[in-house]
Amino acid sequence: MSYVAERVAGKEHIPLYPKGFVAVRILQLVLGIICLGLSAYTTSVAPISGAVLMLFTSIVTLISSIYILVAHYGPPVAYNYWAILGLDIFHALFWLISFALIASQAAILLDYSGYSLGYYYYGYTVIGSIAAAGAGVGAINWVAYVVALILHSIALHRHRQAGLHAMPGRSPSAPATGTPAVATVEGDGFRMQPQQPQAYYPPQNVHEVPYQQQQPQQQQQQQQ
Repeated sequence: MSYVAERVAGKEHIPLYPKGFVAVRILQLVLGIICLGLSAYTTSVAPISGAVLMLFTSIVTLISSIYILVAHYGPPVAYNYWAILGLDIFHALFWLISFALIASQAAILLDYSGYSLGYYYYGYTVIGSIAAAGAGVGAINWVAYVVALILHSIALHRHRQAGLHAMPGRSPSAPATGTPAVATVEGDGFRMQPQQPQAYYPPQNVHEVPYQQQQPQQQQQQQQ
């Protein structure tokens, strides 16, 4: 299937994504909000490192998801596929670390649940369950970012392969053909002019008359 290089004016720098790709971006935003609430509550009750890291990752996810959606469907000048590629790589890495760390700490909190001196520690059960829920939602969001990273990388590769660029208003580049161009100065700028092909003229056969043969001919003409 060929890649379409034609774009709406001003959106030449936006790659073509599969249908339904925006649903992945919306899912990332929704899951980020859920993890933000779960990690914020866990941090307020038991400030474990996994919950703090997930809180940071969720805040960055909220900001970056809004930027990606607004840049894609809002002003085209705000869209930069290199920045979005970097954000996808960042989130794929940080969501992996966040949900793995909070999952390991949630297991420790759940182990503290039980009787001790006649008391049952319900608090650890609640906190551990909330942390475990945050780890599960974070794992799903990590999968969503891995899928988005793969789809965005494929679209970016095909976009660059078609000769399109990262800035709006630039036409697709094509391999140069024909005569080379020569830069000429006009005022304060440069203008490219095609160089005219140079014709090759073969050497002509010129028969030179020796000087000794020319003198008798000139004397005969003078006598006549």
